[in-house]
Amino acid sequence: MSTIISKNKLFEAQHGSIIKHGIELIGIINSQGRMINLIGNTDLNLPKDKKEMFLMKIALRNSMQKDFDEDLGPVSYCMTLRGNKKYISIPINNDKTILVVAKKDVDHEQVIVGIKQLVQHSQQFLGEKISSGDLR
Repeated sequence: MSTIISKNKLFEAQHGSIIKHGIELIGIINSQGRMINLIGNTDLNLPKDKKEMFLMKIALRNSMQKDFDEDLGPVSYCMTLRGNKKYISIPINNDKTILVVAKKDVDHEQVIVGIKQLVQHSQQFLGEKISSGDLR
C-alpha cells in the first residue's frame, strides 16, 4: 500500500520531484525514532514492534555518529543493503534523519544528491521545517 501524508502544496510538489522509479519510501525520523512524515510504503514490511525498533536504531545511530564528527568529519549518509533493497539514512542537523528505502538497482548517489538539493533550496522537506544549513 502506498500512501501520501500531506499538509501543504509544497509537500505534494516535492513528491513528484523526489519519488522516482525504484524508490519505495522517503521519510523523516525524529530523534526519538518516530517517523514524523513520509511518502510511500508506510509499514516497511515489518510488524509494528519491529518497525519501531528499526526506526529507533536509525535515530540512535545518527546520534552516536555525531560523537566522532570532530575527529572524522560529519556523516553525509549511511547505506545498508539488505536483500534487494537499499536503506539510506541522511542525517540533518536538527536531530532528524531522512530515510530512503529503494530497490537495489537505484543509483543511491543520485537520490542523495537530489534530496540534499531539495533541502538546500527549500525551507520545508516532506512538510517539515528545514533550514538550508541543516544538512551535514
